[in-house]
Amino acid sequence: MSELIMITGGTGLIGTNLKNRLELQGEEVVSLSSKDDLRDPTTAKNIFDNYKPKIVYHLAAKVGGIYANNNYKPEFYSDNILINTNVINNCVLSKVEHVFAMGTGCAYPKRLVGSLLKEEDFLDGIPEPTNDAYAYAKRGMLVHLQALNENNLINYTYCLPANIYGAYDNFHPMNSHVVPGLIRRFCESIEQGKDSINIWGDGSAKRDFLYIEDCITAMILLCNKRYNGVVNVSTGILTSINTLAEEIKKASNFNGRISWDTTFPTGQTSRLFDTAKINKLGWTHKTSLGEGIANTVNWFKKYKCDIRER
Repeated sequence: MSELIMITGGTGLIGTNLKNRLELQGEEVVSLSSKDDLRDPTTAKNIFDNYKPKIVYHLAAKVGGIYANNNYKPEFYSDNILINTNVINNCVLSKVEHVFAMGTGCAYPKRLVGSLLKEEDFLDGIPEPTNDAYAYAKRGMLVHLQALNENNLINYTYCLPANIYGAYDNFHPMNSHVVPGLIRRFCESIEQGKDSINIWGDGSAKRDFLYIEDCITAMILLCNKRYNGVVNVSTGILTSINTLAEEIKKASNFNGRISWDTTFPTGQTSRLFDTAKINKLGWTHKTSLGEGIANTVNWFKKYKCDIRER
């Protein structure tokens, strides 16, 4: 009999793809949605008492772009603290065998911008001020897990992913991240007959873009191996926003011109993750940026009427 696997935040980009993969592998999965209010301790306890999961992928979080993170800090802090605390405490009470907790690379210290991001430095310094409330809530989850692990009360993986993109992403015109946001803009510019597209910044900022299928493979590997501790999941390759835009332009068949609005901020210059730990476990990314972008553009075009927006 297979162990019941619970996914919190199971309807987002990562959760949906994870659920699909696990079920294809024959696993018994229960996937929670935003309707399951994990901020409420009674609701969280009832869910765990009902399902009694053996493995938990904790992905649920209040998330948003730069604007939301900077303008709704109290909600981003308190909601995430409540969600994480209730989930982790109930994992202990329910004697869950392993917890996979999703952190965020944006919580790395601001002082490390331009440096190689190593797991042992994650808590050593203040995060970027625009998203510090969200970052501290995510860091608090790690501190909670570490404290419980020191007392032999929980086994956990704390994952720090690169910029994930792919099918089932959030393509909201204002609140999405850079890849889905640009895909939507390029595709809609074609439909509207536009001959140019204007993008914020100067295109020089560099990020590590990780295709969702590669991310899911890493997550399942880490959980199956019961990896205990903090681990980056990343390609280890930096790509400029300018190069990303050209890839999306090519995949979407947009024939117009790209212009850059330098009156808007470019953002952090780079964010490069050290991949030594995950590579040592036998994982490396398989999907090139061009292939991943093409797959995502095709998915968006096919399911545009049903895309998720929040």
